[in-house]
Amino acid sequence: MSVALTSPTIEVDDDPEALYELSLAERWGDGVPLIPPTDARVQAMLDATPLPADHVIGKLPPRHGQATVELVAINATMAGCAPAAFPLVIAALEALVRPEFNAIALTTTTSGVFPVLIVNGPSRDDLRVDYKAGCMGGAAGRGSMTIGRALSLCLRNIGGQRAGETSRSVFGQAARFGQCFAEWEERSPWPSLAVRRGFAPEQDVVTVHGSKGDFPVADTNNDDPRDLAYMLAKCISYPLSNYYLELTGDCGQIVLIVNPMWAARFAKVFPRIESFQEYLREHAWQPIELWRPANQEILRKKNRVDAQGRVYLLNRPEQFVPVVAGGLGSLHAMFLPSWCQSELQSAAAVRPAGT
Repeated sequence: MSVALTSPTIEVDDDPEALYELSLAERWGDGVPLIPPTDARVQAMLDATPLPADHVIGKLPPRHGQATVELVAINATMAGCAPAAFPLVIAALEALVRPEFNAIALTTTTSGVFPVLIVNGPSRDDLRVDYKAGCMGGAAGRGSMTIGRALSLCLRNIGGQRAGETSRSVFGQAARFGQCFAEWEERSPWPSLAVRRGFAPEQDVVTVHGSKGDFPVADTNNDDPRDLAYMLAKCISYPLSNYYLELTGDCGQIVLIVNPMWAARFAKVFPRIESFQEYLREHAWQPIELWRPANQEILRKKNRVDAQGRVYLLNRPEQFVPVVAGGLGSLHAMFLPSWCQSELQSAAAVRPAGT
């Protein structure tokens, strides 16, 4: 059903470079060519959601711009989203604006942290959200490349996030263009992330994680899955982690992406995902002697050092969030370090009745 669009309109030459140059000059582009958000294209987005065009999803930081469905549809169009993927963009923003995600701090900090989207549900293949080889970059699925970019453009154009101005990020990261991947649910020996977070398997769900970047690890030396899990825990608890800057290890989560081959190995000794998380937490610590004397004093003042001289990264096993994804070359895993001051949030996509 067609609705009257209320956003201001501009006219540009019928030339892809004209819109591109304008987006750079006006600073509402992200440095990459955009799809022109014509009325027809924006209307196709709006037809893919039951929400009215003037519905406010929330206020996007850092300048608290009102994210109406229409404005989000315009940015999703420019990002190249397929209309069928638009409900996932809305779900991602619904999760992001919850107070527990702490988006205002996340978008203004000196850290390079940025929302990374994890998709579960039956539409992963139809929407081409990558979860197999190259899923963290380079697989070129339309859903992966555009859903994350749509959220990024919304933060830029509705929220007003600008590097060096409203965002004090020292380096940023590649995910600030937009990062979105899915879980390879069919190859996971454990319940999916969405199911563990209370959703039904038939729901399309987006989980938003405040990630500081992609941290790759590799191994060919450990045959025992416990030894491999031990080494993962030690790598995740690297000494300059944000977690050691915190007063406690009780906030935030760390996403651990396990390739299907490693997941099958781990499941032999950790048939319950909770037992895998418990093992990781048990071994994710470093000896206080690893730090220099001045650092040791600070950690002791924060009561981060136990009676055995161990500095634990996290307080709770569930703060480790395993997700099964990636190709079948079984040498690799990846973890997404937490910014700490942000709690993982999930929301289900909602589509019009009968679709």
